[in-house]
Amino acid sequence: MSRPLSLAALLLTLVTAGFLLFWKLGGLPVQQWDECRTGLNALEMLARGEYLVPYYRGQPDLWNAKPPLHVWLLMLSFASLGPSELALRLPAALAALATVGLVYAAGRRWLGHAAAGLLAALALVTAGGFTTLHVARAGDFDATLTLWTTAGTLAWLGYLRSGRTGLAWLTGGSYALAFMTKGIAALLPGPGLVLAVWATGRSARLRRPAPWLAAGLVLAVALGWYGLREALSPGYLEAVREFELRMATDNVENNGQPLLWYVGHLLEANFSAWLAPALLAVVLAWRRPDGSPAQLLVRGAATVAGTQLLILSLTRTKLAWYDAPLYPLLALLAAAGVVWAGRALAAHYRWQPRPAWLLLPLLVAAGPYADRLAHLRELHQRRFQNATLLYGRHLTAQATQRPELQEYLVATDSLHNDSPEFYRVAAQRRYGHRSGWVHSTFAGQPEPGTVVVTCGAAARRPWLARYQVETLLQTDSCVTMRLLQRR
Repeated sequence: MSRPLSLAALLLTLVTAGFLLFWKLGGLPVQQWDECRTGLNALEMLARGEYLVPYYRGQPDLWNAKPPLHVWLLMLSFASLGPSELALRLPAALAALATVGLVYAAGRRWLGHAAAGLLAALALVTAGGFTTLHVARAGDFDATLTLWTTAGTLAWLGYLRSGRTGLAWLTGGSYALAFMTKGIAALLPGPGLVLAVWATGRSARLRRPAPWLAAGLVLAVALGWYGLREALSPGYLEAVREFELRMATDNVENNGQPLLWYVGHLLEANFSAWLAPALLAVVLAWRRPDGSPAQLLVRGAATVAGTQLLILSLTRTKLAWYDAPLYPLLALLAAAGVVWAGRALAAHYRWQPRPAWLLLPLLVAAGPYADRLAHLRELHQRRFQNATLLYGRHLTAQATQRPELQEYLVATDSLHNDSPEFYRVAAQRRYGHRSGWVHSTFAGQPEPGTVVVTCGAAARRPWLARYQVETLLQTDSCVTMRLLQRR
């Protein structure tokens, strides 16, 4: 395999994956739930100069019980680029691109050709469960978590193949970083890593001290973090039990789903275009006892992904993005299935390899790529339909058109949507605004003369019912108004 061919494949990987990952990345308003909550943690920690305890509305955040590595990346992004939608999502998008690069490198090395690496990368970036909200295109934890678990799993398979001690330590270091990103969720691949030892016939590797010391590193990091965080803000361990451990046994926040829910998502949308070749690879890997690197990769990746899928399926609380770490491994399985089928056809028809074959992965992935792009375009077109997510655009317009309006209240009609609060705190940092937050059910309490910002008819209606108002600025359904006399 020539070096120019490998460089061309890598370039195609970065261009095709980068477009899906970064196209209009900052176009959507900050989304409800985890994205805005995590962004708020980072903004408040920046304002306080705090690096270990996330804050939310001025108090230590125990609902977000994850360790702070991803929040540190957000703090760095906000400090460098300002508190914007792009800055919020950039760390996850970069982590996703790095994961695509790892998958390309693994496919090229283990499956024996740059085209195989390109195909694996395309299978990953076109997976509906990967290049989507909450994972690669959101300010959440899961893309960063997936980067570390992918690196750790591939390093582990490399250790099983070669016995190199450094790869065992790389496994431990990667999973320690995964833990510092999302806590207990990082440990879910662990049983699969152990089973992969027997699936690949490499049980002798466990007789060495390196893998056990590497596991000890992960355990030491986890125990060290839990002890430190509990000392800094008592009650943290109870929050971990309540918001992380309880998800395995209880239906938390009405997120219980049937046993095969994740499997159904794989079949219907998240990996539907690539599932058949992935399953083909699994079948062939256990029917071909040739001991090749490709076989070891497929057996190991299938064991880790399958075991984690089983664990996720058995948990009571299920959320659509919890299976994000599966997709890099599934992408490698899909590439192996296509490559093995292609080699069988080439041998049958006596086709000779040519450099132009590097374009074949682009043809194979054209349909899934177009589908993913259409999905992202649809999300972008619908980005302003939810009025409660429009506060950021309105506050930006207010800072530009009415810069004298520095003091105001942001009023919302929802207690469970932190997107307005993110934009309020971001405007404080960006424009020096002095603002507060109020729920619209408290309309009637602020004194006349107070300036109030609302988006959507539901948030504005209680204020109009209790005050005569003067409209100072309006954009779409968002209004900045001064309260006059009470009705």
